[in-house]
Amino acid sequence: MRILATLAVLALAACATPAPENSAELSALQNAHLRSCPAERTQANAQTAGFGERSGVEVTDLAIVPSADDPTRAVRLRRIMIQPGGIIPWHDHTDVQGAAVLLSGEATELRNTCLDPMVYSAGDMALEDAATAHSWRNDGTEPVVVLVAHVVRVN
Repeated sequence: MRILATLAVLALAACATPAPENSAELSALQNAHLRSCPAERTQANAQTAGFGERSGVEVTDLAIVPSADDPTRAVRLRRIMIQPGGIIPWHDHTDVQGAAVLLSGEATELRNTCLDPMVYSAGDMALEDAATAHSWRNDGTEPVVVLVAHVVRVN
């Protein structure tokens, strides 16, 4: 829960210009909800490969906040834009855990624990724990914007 609270605070603080009260992105944050694989469709190693090589993805680190109680850790807030047809390749979260919320667009995720591809839209949130491995693709016609908060190691 601390990560999610941090995500919301950093998301609002990181905006260079205030968003209008009725903006779609603000609405997605205000109505964010966890999206997960239906229990009857979960299975270990259900997926083991992604959509392909990385393409059409832009990553911007917005903030890094050191942990007050662990100097070896920090919370990193980043914005990921996935262009139509863009792919985030298969990767795991063994070392970096966190949460992602889609602010706009629609993306499909292949996840190691779900038999079916999962489609996310604005306001849907994905948890990325140490057991998560997955890949994303933008099958839509608009860019997908994702806000991600990860707990990362500090060198």
